[in-house]
Amino acid sequence: MQLTKLSSTAIAALLTTTICAIPYGALAREQKEKPAGIHQETAMPGMERSTHARPATVQVQISTTQGELIAGKEIPALLTLTDAQGQPVTFDNLQTAHTKKIHLLIIDESLTDYHHEHPVPTGKPGEYSFTFRPKNGGSYVVFADLLPTATGKQEYAKTQVEVQGDKKSLDEAAGTTAIVDGYRFDLSAEGGNSLRLGESKLVKVKVTKPDGQPADILEPVMGAFAHGVGFPSDRSSVVHVHPMGVEPEKESERGGPDLSFHIIPDKEGYMKFYVQVQIDGRDRFAGFGFNVEKEEPTTAPAMTTTTAQLSDEQNKFLNQYESIHTALAADDFTAAKKAAQEMTTLNKGQKMAAGNIAGSESIKSAREAFKTLSAEAVKIVSNESGYFVMACPMVENGKWIQTTKKVSNPYLGGAMPSCGSVVK
Repeated sequence: MQLTKLSSTAIAALLTTTICAIPYGALAREQKEKPAGIHQETAMPGMERSTHARPATVQVQISTTQGELIAGKEIPALLTLTDAQGQPVTFDNLQTAHTKKIHLLIIDESLTDYHHEHPVPTGKPGEYSFTFRPKNGGSYVVFADLLPTATGKQEYAKTQVEVQGDKKSLDEAAGTTAIVDGYRFDLSAEGGNSLRLGESKLVKVKVTKPDGQPADILEPVMGAFAHGVGFPSDRSSVVHVHPMGVEPEKESERGGPDLSFHIIPDKEGYMKFYVQVQIDGRDRFAGFGFNVEKEEPTTAPAMTTTTAQLSDEQNKFLNQYESIHTALAADDFTAAKKAAQEMTTLNKGQKMAAGNIAGSESIKSAREAFKTLSAEAVKIVSNESGYFVMACPMVENGKWIQTTKKVSNPYLGGAMPSCGSVVK
């Protein structure tokens, strides 16, 4: 079979992270989701997942069997997956991530034409087929969302294809309303619709039927009632989040009309955010625009700096607390236990918490004990300047302290290092 190459070299891209990659079900396995409706600042109403990926170990290439890709025309396409040694990556070499082994996230230059495709094996090792109908001409970036068995870690392999036809220029409209097949999607965000680089923000989307009634008919799509995917204007990375709340366990379950997402952008400038839902067996994609502002500068002192208001013992406790915090944020279980064993405590509560971390049998239990230790640290710095109390909406009672506003999450570590914001 004669193939026409659309991209001769696949780009195995490192997507700069504010939130690192995590297999889609991993957080849910580690932290059971709670019923929706609990106020998100005081309890965890559910689990959203926001994903940027680690360096890709799989390389991708897109080709066709029927000539070039042409705008407006559906053409069968082939996806080829190979490893670093050029060997084919077979279906058995991949794990299922949210009901599928391969997710292709495809976006055009204007950020107005987004596709989510699922290639299937052709029978030839490392080769997978799918169909694709691009609306516009120009370049389309393709992110292959994969979970290789060899690494057990989610990654995005990135490539680019060219489509013949009229190009559409980048549309940086900051829209908060989208109409798709008569369904209305209204977006609102806490404190306005702008986002800040590296900071988590709660975004809500309400879905309304064509007759004006609430759309409480959202069907399960890939294990969730919706998916949120965001692209910066340069299409260098992708943000993938799921709505908060309990995820469906049966195909007969229905969600909506209200969806809530926590978004942490990784690039300054314009970002297009798509919400994907399924109604009557059909996928609907509603697009919204955000302006991502610069990261807020901080001038707080390092944790090792002492203050006149704190005693030597308190400063020593805080410095040792920071050692545990740093270890947990780096997923270094051994270092966290060692730091807890060496910790100088000032009261029974601190001693018990440090002892629980030192004696923990898993990083999960160490992080749970760190919540108690953090509560003690918050008390110490409650009236001190130069310390920030942080919280992560994805972790119940997940507070901790830092001396910088740049989030370093000790509860989710490398999975989502930037999930959180300053609460005090």
